[in-house]
Amino acid sequence: MHAPWPVTPILTMLSLALAATAVGGETLSSKDAFTERQAKLAAIEPKSTTSADRIFADPFEPLLTQADCDSDRDGDGIPDCAETHTGRYVDITDTGTDPDNPDTDGDGLSDGDEVFGTVDGLDLPALGVNPLRRDVLVEYDWFESDYECGTHSQRPTDAMLQDVARMFADAPVANPDGSTGIHLIQDAGQGGALTGGNRVTGFDAILPGRFDATWREIKDANFAPNRLGYFHYVLLPHRYDGGSNSSGYAEVVGDDAIVSMACHTSQLFWVNTIAHELGHNLGLLHGGFEHCNYKPNYSSVMNYRFQFAGMDTGCEATGDRQSSDFSRGDRLVLDESALDEPLGVCGAPAIDWNKDGQLQSALIADLNAGYEATCGGQQYSVLEDFDDWNNITLLGIRDSTGKLKSVQTEIACAGAPVDAP
Repeated sequence: MHAPWPVTPILTMLSLALAATAVGGETLSSKDAFTERQAKLAAIEPKSTTSADRIFADPFEPLLTQADCDSDRDGDGIPDCAETHTGRYVDITDTGTDPDNPDTDGDGLSDGDEVFGTVDGLDLPALGVNPLRRDVLVEYDWFESDYECGTHSQRPTDAMLQDVARMFADAPVANPDGSTGIHLIQDAGQGGALTGGNRVTGFDAILPGRFDATWREIKDANFAPNRLGYFHYVLLPHRYDGGSNSSGYAEVVGDDAIVSMACHTSQLFWVNTIAHELGHNLGLLHGGFEHCNYKPNYSSVMNYRFQFAGMDTGCEATGDRQSSDFSRGDRLVLDESALDEPLGVCGAPAIDWNKDGQLQSALIADLNAGYEATCGGQQYSVLEDFDDWNNITLLGIRDSTGKLKSVQTEIACAGAPVDAP
């Protein structure tokens, strides 16, 4: 549907490589490198900014012993007597959280901050967070300009934000309270508790670079300091990098992203591009665990094949032009040196990959031609699906601590097609 963007997509390579990573003299596959990175991230625990003393601002009858109320084994700012480990939040005296885990739901926000808010005045409870359900917070700052297509705004519409939120809410991930999905809290200045999103003024709507000094000035002027370590920051210029056609740029495992949709108005393009750049922040690459792009068996907004075409809901390796999702990891492995056309990507229906009118069980074909460089330079590769949802990391918001630098990369993404679906 669109040609590859002619700019090298990987800007910084630290711990991940296109096809392999050298560690201690050994070469790791992309999947092994991804697994190693996830293990490093698992060792990073969020630290609360609150104090256990805050629970005594409103006296209550201890649920356990006074000794329990004087202790806070996991250091999350909630005394052990209130962390009842039931998976059911009642109030600050009965949080249902785990007294031995400072982040019961694993969303990178400490239980104490989710229950009380932060000492810097960020009222997380008012924003709708819950210590027993995964929450992801995003601020959008946007530009208005008259470049190329008349006066227009880069602010995402309410309908776009609702679609992105719905995609995350439908995620097949379990929460400690028994619910499924991820609660995406998006602040584009809608009002109420969501007043952090801003129209950017005083800067050109075409950014001169990426995460450079200009970008830093814009963030410092528009992003409240007490949101650092809690919110992802998405800046929406007309274009970036001096006028690049790229639709976005992001930290892979981080909290910063750029979405640059220029004159595009397609809601699907916008929704999938926002989700795509957030996916990079959550640790995903264009092939899930690897850079190998345009795989027909990887139905994800991370994949250029489906980012703008919509998801492959019919197991036909084509987009449905309307849906958004990360991959569920349920597609067959495709060996381009021995393709079984009758099996397609799901076992059925069959797919005639070379369109010769015959179904072969040992076909050799390049299914993602033009993307060999992202697959280790191999024309014929073994293409794997990936379970995106159950392999994302929500620890990118910890970037301000400096603990992510050993695993963090940055990546630029392709431009959207000219024609909307």
